[in-house]
Amino acid sequence: MNKIQQAAYSLIQSDAKFLYTLTQIGKHIKSHSNNYITMSLPYIGVFAHGAEQWGRKTGLNVPKFTNEEKEYYNYIRSCHKIFEKNFFDYSNLLRSKLSESDRYFYSIRSLLEKKIGYFNVGTDLCNGEYSGNTILCSMYIPINTLENKNAGPWIKGMSVVAGKLSATYMGNDLQSYLCDRRVDLNHKDYHFYNNSPLKMNNELGFVLFSILCSINYAIEFVDKILIDETPQKFKFAYLQYYYLCNFINELNIQNGVAFNIDTHLYNKELRNCLAHYGLGQFFSESDVIEDDILKGLTLKAFGADYNTTKAELYLILRNLTFQIKNLILK
Repeated sequence: MNKIQQAAYSLIQSDAKFLYTLTQIGKHIKSHSNNYITMSLPYIGVFAHGAEQWGRKTGLNVPKFTNEEKEYYNYIRSCHKIFEKNFFDYSNLLRSKLSESDRYFYSIRSLLEKKIGYFNVGTDLCNGEYSGNTILCSMYIPINTLENKNAGPWIKGMSVVAGKLSATYMGNDLQSYLCDRRVDLNHKDYHFYNNSPLKMNNELGFVLFSILCSINYAIEFVDKILIDETPQKFKFAYLQYYYLCNFINELNIQNGVAFNIDTHLYNKELRNCLAHYGLGQFFSESDVIEDDILKGLTLKAFGADYNTTKAELYLILRNLTFQIKNLILK
């Protein structure tokens, strides 16, 4: 491999190690039925799709997708850019999934729930910050899982190839990243909109709540759960940021609100490298910094090192989540 391919291979290995770490978290941290794995599906899709494609193109002996697996991973991978949808399409998809969930849980109410109310949305919390919800999770899965008894086994079957890809790229180094056992992973169920954590109990409120969960999955869950500094802490946050730059602007226009998101880190070439492992279209061998977490990508894109750029990115995203929380949360 040339120097650029070696850098890409290293980034693929890191993503494989993150996927393996996800399977190990529950062994070390009490997770209280937190949906952290389902919330990671778009990023698993980015890894599996990219690793399979990159391996084939470079002539490596890696597991190959069946047609069904290819379709599945194309779908879940596309969910990392869900904010590429316009505001109305995203809002309509959320609404339809929420309605689907409400109908199902209404239909299976217990006698007690008929008296005191039922839940239709589960939320995930990481150190008290909302970092996922079951409606987002349903958007990340290409089939209805609520009334389909075969959904679990089917998803498990589709996941096998991602595990094989991870094992192939990790080789004999089957060790997970170190996880912080002090992180509090929890969940809380609600009925939207009769009993929810929102003071903005309407469709816009739920859209903003889901944006909050999507961002916090990266900058709260991923960043806090991993003790080591890893590429995923920047990568997942950046992929959210990249699509939110335009989405937030449209959301403001359509709803008469004024959320601010600093767009100075918006860079299409960097996004492509993070989403495809195709460093050669952006990088030359002289750009590669072997001991840098992202192999020199931030220096090439912004003239700044990894730590500086990550700090700027997180500051922008935390500023956005602060604005959202102030508007929608009780």
